[in-house]
Amino acid sequence: MTQQWVAKNNLDLIGMLEPRIQPVNIQAVEKGLGLHGWKFISNESQHPLCRIMIGWNTQKVATSLVSFASQWITCDVVSLLDCRRIRVTMVYALNTPTQRKSLWNYLGDQHANGNQDSWVVLGDFNATLSLADRHGGDGNWYGHMDDFQNCIHSAELMPMPSNGLHFTWHNGQQHDRTILRKLDWAFANQHLLMEWPAVQATFQAWLVSDHSPIVVTVHTAWETEAIGNPISRLTSKLRALKGIFSKLHKTHTNNISSRVERAKEDWQRAQLDMERNISDASLGQKERDACRIFNALRKAEETFYKQRSRVQWLQLGDKNTAFFHRTLLHRRHRNSIHSLRNENGEEVRDQCQLGKMAASHFEHLLNLPQTGTMGPIADLFPKTISQEEGEAM
Repeated sequence: MTQQWVAKNNLDLIGMLEPRIQPVNIQAVEKGLGLHGWKFISNESQHPLCRIMIGWNTQKVATSLVSFASQWITCDVVSLLDCRRIRVTMVYALNTPTQRKSLWNYLGDQHANGNQDSWVVLGDFNATLSLADRHGGDGNWYGHMDDFQNCIHSAELMPMPSNGLHFTWHNGQQHDRTILRKLDWAFANQHLLMEWPAVQATFQAWLVSDHSPIVVTVHTAWETEAIGNPISRLTSKLRALKGIFSKLHKTHTNNISSRVERAKEDWQRAQLDMERNISDASLGQKERDACRIFNALRKAEETFYKQRSRVQWLQLGDKNTAFFHRTLLHRRHRNSIHSLRNENGEEVRDQCQLGKMAASHFEHLLNLPQTGTMGPIADLFPKTISQEEGEAM
C-alpha cells in the first residue's frame, strides 16, 4: 500500500504517523515497505512504540536530522537537483492539552530563535483552529483550545494553500453519531511561501487510516531549473512534463469508455437502491455521488474523443487522403441547405428553385428604400457641458 501510494503521488519524502512499531522491528518494517534506495529515521527512542517515521529517496534528496521528541521530528531536506533546502517538521501531537504544550513551545521557539529556513510543518496536531473545523460531538470551545492558534501565530506559520478534504478525521460513525474534525494541517513560513509561491497541500480521501493523507507539492516539472539557451530550456521542461502528462492520461483517461459504462451501472444501481428504501438518507447521498461521478466521467470522455479527433485532423487533414475528402464531404453536407419555405408557406426542395429563392431574397433586401433620416448628431447627446466648463477642465 505505501509503495503504491508513494509511486502514484511521485513522492521523495514521506512521514508515517503512529506506525506503532517496536524498536526491534524497525529495520524489518523498513525493508518490508519495498522502497528501494530509501533511508529512514524515527523517534522510536522517545516512546515505547515508534510514533513518527520519516523516509526519503536518496537518489533525489539528502536528509539530516535536526531535532526529535515524542511529538515531532525536524530534519533538513536538500534537493540533489538544485541544492535548495527545506526544513521539515513532522508532527504527531499527544492527546491531552497538557501533553501538547511542549509541542507548542517547541514550534514557537523555532521562530523566536531566528529560524531563516524555508519551513514546512505538517501532520496530526490533534487540535482545531476554529469552530469551523469541528462537526458533531461537543460543540463547546474551551480555553485550552486557543493554545494551538496562539502557537501558530507566535511561530508566524500560515496554512498552505490546499485542496481536497476539509475534515481530515472521522470517528467511523453514521448519522447523528458522526463526528468530523480537521486535526491534520500543513503550515509554511513566509520564507517558504516566497521561495515556492506555487506550494500546495492536498488532503486526500481516507485510506487505511481514519486520518486523511497529506501530499505537499513544492516543486513542479515546469518550475525545475533547466540549463542552456531558451529553446533548450523549453525543450527540457516539455520533456519533464511528458511523464506527468502520461501519468495523468493513465489515471484519468485510460479506458475512459469502460469507466463511463461502469459509472453508469453504479448510478443505476444506486437509483434502484434509493427507490427501495427512500427513507435512508445515506442511499440518497450515494445516488447523488454516483450521478456526479458518472457525469464527470462522461464529460471527460467527450473531451478526450474531441481532442483525439483534432489530433487526427492535424496528422491527416493537410494531406490528400481519404480522411481529408471524407471530412470535407461531411462539412459540405452539414452546411448545405436542403429546404426552404416560400412566401406562401410551401416547402421547396428543388436545388435550382432554392438558388433562385436565395438570390431573390437578398436582391429584395439590398433594394429596399432607406427609411428614416439621421438628425443632427448633437441630438444624440442631450446632456452637455458649457464652453466655460470645458475650458476649465
